[in-house]
Amino acid sequence: MPPPLDLVLVVAVLALLGLGLHSSSVEPGRWRSGVLLLGSLWAASALAIDMTFSSPAVALFALPWTAAVVLGLLFVGSAVDAARRDGRSIVGLVSLVLGLAIVIATVLAIAAVVSDRAVPPAVAVVLLLPGYPALALVSYLIYCLVHLRARPRPAPVAVVVLGSGLVEGTVPTLLADRLRAAMKVWRAERDAGHEPLVVPSGGQGDDEPMAEGVAMTAYLVAHGLPPEAVATEDRATTTEENLLLSREILRSRGLDADGHLRVVTSSYHVGRSALITRSLGIDADVTGAPVAWHFVPSAFLREFLAAVTYRPRTNVAGLVLWAASTAVLAYAVRPG
Repeated sequence: MPPPLDLVLVVAVLALLGLGLHSSSVEPGRWRSGVLLLGSLWAASALAIDMTFSSPAVALFALPWTAAVVLGLLFVGSAVDAARRDGRSIVGLVSLVLGLAIVIATVLAIAAVVSDRAVPPAVAVVLLLPGYPALALVSYLIYCLVHLRARPRPAPVAVVVLGSGLVEGTVPTLLADRLRAAMKVWRAERDAGHEPLVVPSGGQGDDEPMAEGVAMTAYLVAHGLPPEAVATEDRATTTEENLLLSREILRSRGLDADGHLRVVTSSYHVGRSALITRSLGIDADVTGAPVAWHFVPSAFLREFLAAVTYRPRTNVAGLVLWAASTAVLAYAVRPG
C-alpha cells in the first residue's frame, strides 16, 4: 500500500475510534456506535497487515473474510444444534446450506485474490458478497458489547422483565436468570433509597397453561420480592408489546410512564431490545442477565438476523453499496 494510503488509514483509525467512543458514551442504544468502532478496527487491521505482509488486497479483505467464515460457521453450528434438539427441518437445512455457501464462497474469494487470478466482475461480487453481512455481524456484536458495558442510570420508574416462554408451565433456567437479575436490580435500588415497581411481562402461548407474566410474578414473590412491589403484565406476545403494555400499567398506577425504565432480558437479547426501546420512543436502559455459554452462539445469530430485518432499507442499501465497491476494490488493490 502506498504511504499516502497508509496515512489515510491512520487518520481513519483515529477519527472513527474517536467518533465511535463518543457515540457509545452518549447514545449506547444506537447501532451506529458499533459501525463506527468496526470501521476503526477494520482500518487498524488493514494497516497492520499491510505493514507486515505488504499485501493491499489481503489487508483490505482480511477482516471481512475472517468475519464471513465465522458467520458461515455460526449458520452451520445453528443447523447442527437445531437438528440435535428438534430433528431435521427445512429451517435447519436452509441454515446448513447457507452456512456452507458462505464459507465456500469466502474460501474461493481468498484463493482468487491471493493468487492474482483474473475473475469476472460478476463472479468477484458474488464471492465477496458474504463480507457485508459478516461485517454487519461484527458491528452488531461490538454494539451489543458496548451496551452491556454501559452504566445504567439510577432510580428507574420501573424494572420491566421480558418473558421468554415457560417449559411445561414452569419458569425455565433462562427466564429464571432474567428474574434473578431483576431482583438484584430492585434490591440495589432499594438499598439506595428507591423502590421501583417490578413488571414481569409475558402473555400466554398456545402451549402454556398460564401467562408467562403470572408465572414470573409467582417466582419473584416466592424468592422474596414483596407482592406490592410487583405488577403483572400478562398479555404481551412480542418484545414491542412487553414494553408498550408495561408502560400502560405504569400509567394506570399513576406513575411517570415517560420516565426512564430498566429493562431486564438475557444478555444475547440486549442489543435488539435497546433498538426496539429506541424505536418506540421509550427511555430505557437494558440490563443483560447471564446465559449459559453453549446457548449464546445460536441465540445471538437469531437476534442478529432479527436486528438486520428491523432495519431493512438501511441494510439493503449497504449491501448494494458493498457489491458495487467490491467490484472495483477486488481489482484495484490486487498485487501486480
